Amino acid sequence: MGNSEKQNILIVDDRPENIIVLESLLEAPYRHIVKAASGSEALASALEYNFAIILLDVQMPDMDGFETAELLRGIERTKYVPIIFVTAISHEEKHVFKGYEVGAVDYLFKPIEPEILKSKVNVFLALHRKTTELKKALEIIESKNKEIEKSYADLKSAQSQMLQQEKMASIGQLAAGIAHEINNPVGFIMSNLGSLQKYADKLSEFIKIQTEAFEELSCNPPIPPLVKGGEGGLLKEGEGGFDNIINKVKEGRKSLKVDYITEDINNLIKESLEGAERVKKIVQDLKSFSMVDEPKHKTVDINSGIESTINIVWNELKYKATVKKEYGDIPLTKCNPGQLNQVFMNILVNAAHAIEKQGEIAIKTWHD
Repeated sequence: MGNSEKQNILIVDDRPENIIVLESLLEAPYRHIVKAASGSEALASALEYNFAIILLDVQMPDMDGFETAELLRGIERTKYVPIIFVTAISHEEKHVFKGYEVGAVDYLFKPIEPEILKSKVNVFLALHRKTTELKKALEIIESKNKEIEKSYADLKSAQSQMLQQEKMASIGQLAAGIAHEINNPVGFIMSNLGSLQKYADKLSEFIKIQTEAFEELSCNPPIPPLVKGGEGGLLKEGEGGFDNIINKVKEGRKSLKVDYITEDINNLIKESLEGAERVKKIVQDLKSFSMVDEPKHKTVDINSGIESTINIVWNELKYKATVKKEYGDIPLTKCNPGQLNQVFMNILVNAAHAIEKQGEIAIKTWHD
């Protein structure tokens, strides 16, 4: 998640003064506090925002916190959002476990300890941020994979079309060079796709670990109520459950190398897109050269025709000469581009064959 994206926090309390206190404690530049004065307002907000955490008062008129939490669990957007009950009612276990039964992951008893509140909220916000980043990374991988697969499919389709064209006979001698220019980027694209697929599997596995952790927090009481004074024994008894769940997420993140993967994904995608762009350019130039499905005569840019032809015969040129290009500002010309590109190809290939060791091929266009 980028720093420009704020995390949404929902505070639900029927007393404005309580909302003001919680808001003042949790305010931060990259947080958006959404306030609701009732269970109904909370449900309406859940349909509008994606929340990272919900702080929910238990004692409210009309619809109490338990009822609200149960309904929030039925909404897809808030199904797995951590809910912390904030309350001043009894600390008895039967009330506490009722909250866990309807989906709470923790309790905070009033008066609120600011540092405890901030610590609990920060844990869940950090988990939400990492989960969001991983989901976005997966979306990018899937999107880029589709783009690369489409480019590859277009390449295969273009190759099939060109094989049916008589034009291919004229560039038969260049086929090996063109294949080499295509196979190089396709090779590392396929290699990167394999790595991206493995990364996607690992990220999916880590998201599953996090989802299971949230479900476990929702269905069980791993986190004890924060009780002070003589009831501190309950706090000690439950500490291990919460720590075990958090440690499980941390261990999964480390063992699956999530941090390394999120850094390496961008490099693999960038390399694959560059390779796909190179293949796409060759395919476009091949189509332009062969003029598949194009009218016999049309108005074209001569400079573009020369450039695409150079790209087609590049494997013949690059080992023999440096190509110096000086394109002038010339008007569009009505011609048979297929035949004209054939002339350009013959001139360039003959020039390369005439060079014994290393030379220079100069190309200049102008208009009088």
